[in-house]
Amino acid sequence: MKKMFTFIIFVILTTTTAIAFANLPTDTKATRENLLEDAVIDLLRPQIGKVIENHYGTTFEIGTICERIIDIKKLDHPGSWLFQTKLEFTTFTGAHNPLDVFTVTLKKGWESNDWIIKGYKARKFDLEKKDKCRSPA
Repeated sequence: MKKMFTFIIFVILTTTTAIAFANLPTDTKATRENLLEDAVIDLLRPQIGKVIENHYGTTFEIGTICERIIDIKKLDHPGSWLFQTKLEFTTFTGAHNPLDVFTVTLKKGWESNDWIIKGYKARKFDLEKKDKCRSPA
């Protein structure tokens, strides 16, 4: 009987916890533009990982927050599938230890079917400066 009671309590706690975290509020409205920005950032995660590895030598225990698209444009001619984008993100380690703010330029051109890292700049995170940080939609 005690095992059954423990099991029921366990099931109730896990399902209520899962339901509570499923609908976390966000300040970002789920507009088409915000959803598309989130999708582009998600598609560029492998390149973000390469930039982090190039800069720090590893991706171990280094995460990103405050990802945002600064600029995106078509290259060549209208109707082409050639793009260039500039994005910004902040790296961190541990729970609350921001490291650097990166600005990365990526290009998808004729020479490759993948996004190519054209360059990046990193600056130290400044606690005094209020960087724009958008939550995912």
